[in-house]
Amino acid sequence: MAAALGAMLMMTAAPAGVAAAEPVGAAGSEPAPGIRVEGRTEVSDTVVAPDGVRRVTLYSGPVQLRRGTEWVPVDLTLRTDPDGLVRPAAAVHDLVLGPTGPSVRFAGGGSAALDWPTPLPAPRLEGNRAVYTQVRPGYDLVVEATRAGFVASAHRAGPTTAPAPALALRRGAEAVPAVDPLSGAALPGSPTQRETAVSRVVAAAPPAGPAPAPFDTTVQTNMLNTDTSGDPDLRLGSYDGTAIARSYLTWDLAQVTGQPIAGATLRLHQDWSSSCRPAAWEVWSSPVVGPATRWANQPAADRAWATSTETRGNNASCAPGWTEVDVTELVRSWAAATAPNGTMQLRAGNETDPLGWKRFGSAESPNVPQLQVTLG
Repeated sequence: MAAALGAMLMMTAAPAGVAAAEPVGAAGSEPAPGIRVEGRTEVSDTVVAPDGVRRVTLYSGPVQLRRGTEWVPVDLTLRTDPDGLVRPAAAVHDLVLGPTGPSVRFAGGGSAALDWPTPLPAPRLEGNRAVYTQVRPGYDLVVEATRAGFVASAHRAGPTTAPAPALALRRGAEAVPAVDPLSGAALPGSPTQRETAVSRVVAAAPPAGPAPAPFDTTVQTNMLNTDTSGDPDLRLGSYDGTAIARSYLTWDLAQVTGQPIAGATLRLHQDWSSSCRPAAWEVWSSPVVGPATRWANQPAADRAWATSTETRGNNASCAPGWTEVDVTELVRSWAAATAPNGTMQLRAGNETDPLGWKRFGSAESPNVPQLQVTLG
């Protein structure tokens, strides 16, 4: 069970003569007309273009579900079902938002729940988020459906006349305090909520094994003992010039290893940045990581392969959106070595500049990281 409280490559052109990989579209959706689907798994799509070029899109987490003979895209959009309970449209795990709070039964066994002591009001549904307003005077409860379970957080919402809600998960799950248990320092809230989160818990299915692939996670200097692989974001840089975050992505390369690579593009959804000023961030190759990886035991990265200064998510002038980075040479090196998987480290170019703080969607978010590989 993951529980976390957190705040939250040289950009190069595609090699000459290589067409940029065409996105399949929304993860797990049907491709553009003329593009034939050759194969699918929960974490990949393989398509063939009219010119015969094969393109494989790898995802850092599940993007589609097998239902009978059909593949159905994972859809975290919350909706009210006829029984009055709120559920995601199509999710890996059985998440239900009822009158006493969210609960989830994990596909691999086990469950977690957040029990609210009094009946909750009907929530306002915003995509994959449910907002319960004024659950206590001056506080809202926000529940976010993720691909691994849910995140619940209490946010300040006006004048307060009661203590802040202390959130805790039931059934053996660990409750996360609002301060770091070692330093006593307050931990940062989600930047998109203007740091109004006063308490936050993450209910997530445990990763499969010590070094799963695909996999993603964040390590952060002020989160020394917390597995953040269930968080719906990947963070890099520093929000205050002192605390530093880096993120890791591990890809299952079974469909591309040993094959000729014509091009490869890393696609990440930038959800938030601390400004619209271009700030460099980098993609490094790294040894394998897993749910036990923390700042103190993270492996030394190998080398930098790409850098981007694209910055999105602070306001309307640099709205959240997808960023694409050419990582062809890195993926070629993995394929040539017949590596079964490959790990990337994302870090800020300047790890002490607060204006370089960024947050990307993780495998648990609506916008799953993608590695698009053109074979040839």
